Amino acid sequence: MSLMIRNSSDIINQMLGSPINSKKGKQMLKSAGIDTNSKQYKAAMNMMTSSMKGGAVGYTNPQAIKNLMSSFDKDGNLLNAFGVAGMDATGIPESERHQIIDVSESARQKMFDETKRHFMQENGVANGDTTRRSEVFRDYQLSVPIKDRLKGTWTLGQYERQYRQALYDACKEADPSWDLGKKLPAGALNNVTRESVDSTLVKSGDKLVKKNLDVKG
Repeated sequence: MSLMIRNSSDIINQMLGSPINSKKGKQMLKSAGIDTNSKQYKAAMNMMTSSMKGGAVGYTNPQAIKNLMSSFDKDGNLLNAFGVAGMDATGIPESERHQIIDVSESARQKMFDETKRHFMQENGVANGDTTRRSEVFRDYQLSVPIKDRLKGTWTLGQYERQYRQALYDACKEADPSWDLGKKLPAGALNNVTRESVDSTLVKSGDKLVKKNLDVKG
């Protein structure tokens, strides 16, 4: 007669070979360096059991649990691919994360510098293989509280968009025939600074726009 597995804990117990809350089970986890009282462990187990309820059952062992724990920080917050917590937008409406908030001058300067560097290097073409924008975003995210990371990232992205547009507009003004991929007009970007761009921006709903411009949609 087959053994009936009644819940997710039973499934984990079966895969570990011992009840996870038994003395032997706890010792097994402890020997693997797992703190069963940690928020990391509890978050990992919640994720594992949630997946199992959905039918995604796989083999597990202490090392597999330990590996899954590395997906969370010490407070049990899920980390993204860049090792930053608070960036999971699952279940969070756009209205709550697409908001304009204050972003430090240093973060804005880093974004401007990288945007301009990349623009000049690639003659205005957006090249995902050579940009360092992800590093700028990550540095910013780690510099602010978790609660501000989604909104702050959205805001910094709005600045990035305006910086790139300002660089493009400056090139077109210097040479109306210029287009992306062509050599930049000599001296076209000399007067484009973060300060010069920031001074033209105002908040319009969930976006940053140039003054006197309306955003629809």
